[in-house]
Amino acid sequence: MQYTRENLKLPVPKVLAYCSRAGSSKLGSEYVIMEKAEGIELGRIWDDLKSRDKLSIAKEIRSITCTLSRVKFHCYGALYRRVDISETESIKIDDTFAIEPTTGRAWFDDKREEIDIYRGPWANIKETINALAQRELAYLKQFSTFPRDCQQCIFNGPGGYHPTKEAKLAVLQDFLKVYQHVLPHEDSLNAAIPVYPMFLVTHHPSLIDYDRPKPERFVQPELPEDIQNMNSQDKKGAKELFLAQTLWLLYETQVYKEAHDLTRAFQYRETLQAEILGLIGSIFDDGEPHVQQLLAAATEPDAWKKLVEEDGDGNPIVGCPIQYSPRDIERQTEEYTKWQRDVERKAKVLEEIGVYSGWNGAVSPGDYDEVVRRLDRAKKRFLDRESRNPEERVLWEKAWPFEDKESS
Repeated sequence: MQYTRENLKLPVPKVLAYCSRAGSSKLGSEYVIMEKAEGIELGRIWDDLKSRDKLSIAKEIRSITCTLSRVKFHCYGALYRRVDISETESIKIDDTFAIEPTTGRAWFDDKREEIDIYRGPWANIKETINALAQRELAYLKQFSTFPRDCQQCIFNGPGGYHPTKEAKLAVLQDFLKVYQHVLPHEDSLNAAIPVYPMFLVTHHPSLIDYDRPKPERFVQPELPEDIQNMNSQDKKGAKELFLAQTLWLLYETQVYKEAHDLTRAFQYRETLQAEILGLIGSIFDDGEPHVQQLLAAATEPDAWKKLVEEDGDGNPIVGCPIQYSPRDIERQTEEYTKWQRDVERKAKVLEEIGVYSGWNGAVSPGDYDEVVRRLDRAKKRFLDRESRNPEERVLWEKAWPFEDKESS
């Protein structure tokens, strides 16, 4: 926060006091005391704002994002003040700041802090990506179950996908055979900002992003010509899409002008290799069938040549270290189909509850009772929908990923 406020001149609260060492605190815990930020969470009023206010806010978000994207460090980890850390564990940035081991939650949540693994800092992209895979391997070695709250699916139901340690290990081992060949070569994509490389952490702000068709850059969105003949619901949807596309275009155009490296990172995230690299750090939680499919796609001759480039004869300059037989591909596709169906099952449940995709069960105190009621209704509908007989109902009840109120 100090770096952001003083070096980047962004309007974050001023830190008044803090302790970064639990052992030296009378509270027995780390703490920070800061100025109170004025206002309320933007997400609480966003839907009620006028279009011109949303456009103004989108410009501010773009300005902040571009400023942050221009901050480049020469290593990866977490940013610390040098007075708070050991010189032997850090990489100096300047007289005030240094890079130390990461504090990312994926390295500490769900008892992961108990695992003795190297958490940085890392000097280059190869070390960083390898560390992500080694972290997942360490978790698989230590823990016998996988955290349900981070999973995209409702697993272990009748005929559904059943996660196994063996499948997760196989994906990680295959990845480690090829990852050096799929790393980006552009310095801008590998820039540390500062926790991980830019291409891993770059994403569109949630208020700007949306799931429907995106406009082409520099092509102004238009309302449908027959909007006046639409019914009220369709007209409302058309106007909402028009505004979403306008906000997207404004953000994309300005980012393109002010932070071309950020635009390049957005583009790179759409590639096969970026998807593989971006998902490998969550294999312990979920996603191994999807990553296995991506790895199989990467082994296809044309895809592999694009990843590693060709020699003068049109052959890949490096042969692919992994190969899959037709039977392997068939089995992987079967497992992926089950996994994808389970993803759709959970997505439908979350939609019925009225929460966002990826929801892990967290809810504000004021909404708790209402969400519990919605969960109860959603669970009953889910069991009625998926169970063909009493035996299956018992199995689906066991697979239900959310705790009931009485057991929480």
